[in-house]
Amino acid sequence: MDSSTRASEPTSRQRPLRDGLGFFGRFLRNPMSVGAVLPSSRYLSRAMVGHLDLAAGELAVEYGPGTGPATQVIRELLPKHARYLGIELDPRFHKLLTERFPTMDFHHGSAGDLREILAERGLPKPARILSGLPFASLPPKVQDSIIEGIVWALKGTSGDFRTFQYVHAYGLRAARRFRAIMAERFDGFERIGPIVRNVPPAFVLRYWNAK
Repeated sequence: MDSSTRASEPTSRQRPLRDGLGFFGRFLRNPMSVGAVLPSSRYLSRAMVGHLDLAAGELAVEYGPGTGPATQVIRELLPKHARYLGIELDPRFHKLLTERFPTMDFHHGSAGDLREILAERGLPKPARILSGLPFASLPPKVQDSIIEGIVWALKGTSGDFRTFQYVHAYGLRAARRFRAIMAERFDGFERIGPIVRNVPPAFVLRYWNAK
């Protein structure tokens, strides 16, 4: 590789900056769909992903990967022969993800269509669902659609669902509504954090034993 090629490649410092600027731009254009000013930090991503104890053929699904901070951690921890699918609604983020993670599968569409997406791709129900979606700013109908899909996927299994909510948004009506519905639909709940090394700080929410 010659020096001109090396000079054109983004460094590890340039990439987070580029991601941050791109993410901030999407936030300004559509804050309700992005829901955050900056991508999640590695600290928050690691706390949300946790341990990926997946058997061969089992599936991990990620809602709203964005620019891929949690996806990067998932790629590092995903066991051999386990499967992954990211579902991203924003076309620019979807394009970025397919370029950055060429060995991973991404679907351009809505997390509310989980059943149809899995059927179309011939995939099993996921053993783990991870979400970067801004539930604190999603309309009730959208929340309900996504929650129904999560319950459908995890009911009767030992799988779990993980997401996060920012500390400053934790008390918002939509955030409280989401947690109240999840409390009705799941017997198991754990709150991790706050993850103070994320900007802004956030709680990780984990749910299991879907009813």
